[in-house]
Amino acid sequence: MSVHVALYTVGLLLLALGAVGLVIGAARLDRATGRSAFAIGIIAIGFGPCVAGLTFDLAAVLHKLPPPAKVIGLPRLTMGNVIGGNIASIGLVLGATALVRPIAGTAKLFATAIPLAIVAALLFWFLARDNTINRVEAGVLLGAGLGALALLVRQARREPDVVKAEFAAWVPNRLPMWAAAGLVLSGLGGLIGGAMLTATYANATVRAVPLDSHRLGLVSAAVTALPVLIAAIHATRRGRSDIVLVLVVGPVLFNLLLVVGVVAMVRPLLVIEGAILNEVPVMVLFTLLLVPPLANGFRVSRSEGAVLLIAFAGFVAWQVWAKG
Repeated sequence: MSVHVALYTVGLLLLALGAVGLVIGAARLDRATGRSAFAIGIIAIGFGPCVAGLTFDLAAVLHKLPPPAKVIGLPRLTMGNVIGGNIASIGLVLGATALVRPIAGTAKLFATAIPLAIVAALLFWFLARDNTINRVEAGVLLGAGLGALALLVRQARREPDVVKAEFAAWVPNRLPMWAAAGLVLSGLGGLIGGAMLTATYANATVRAVPLDSHRLGLVSAAVTALPVLIAAIHATRRGRSDIVLVLVVGPVLFNLLLVVGVVAMVRPLLVIEGAILNEVPVMVLFTLLLVPPLANGFRVSRSEGAVLLIAFAGFVAWQVWAKG
């Protein structure tokens, strides 16, 4: 492994760990203001996993490349990371977690969140059909994302107390304020440092590994999803299936609406022709794999988890060994 690849990998790990520190620390500081622990918990769990991807994507589109490197283009890295992140959420996180312990969700909001995630995937596919996400389309995605968030918050308020307590318990109320502030600062440092490393060494990594920048983004998403996977496994071992499902469905929904919307508003995004014909349809198919849990009372068995994980492994193998 070259030094550039190692530094790029370190950058991914810093992004992943920095996002965890920032979200946990910010949740504790927010709780100190008197806001509901349930509201903080469900928003942090649903959107928190998107923080690393958002930082990665913004760094990619804002990074200035020297003229010879413009043929590679970091915007392709951005779209690869978005698509790969959604596939990793369902295939890796939900699949591996269900293998550890079958998922049995109870929160009624998933009856709304899962259909919204499917609609978001189809909307993204429709808007990307001309190989770009421009600022007007970014506005459509942002509007849809804010509307979805408002609807889900309204639905969440109707949840029974036992579900609210499950999400509220996620907020680290006993964490000292100085430690929370330290987590926020170190998390921001990790995000900034990780963003700088990934953006700086992305092109050198593309030249050193058998992946183009789009596929590098797809595979990189699996690395930044590792802390979410660990959190999901920890939650399922404690019997908190609702938290697991929010960790999965939240990023699938908000990656496509809020993250892509924000990034494309900063700079219009390129979606390569091959992605429209291959990876985006695969992402939609993975999203449709949330239909069985929706139909079965938000349950995911070990055998279903195995299918999801095998499908994810097959996707990664396809991206690593595919040419071009």
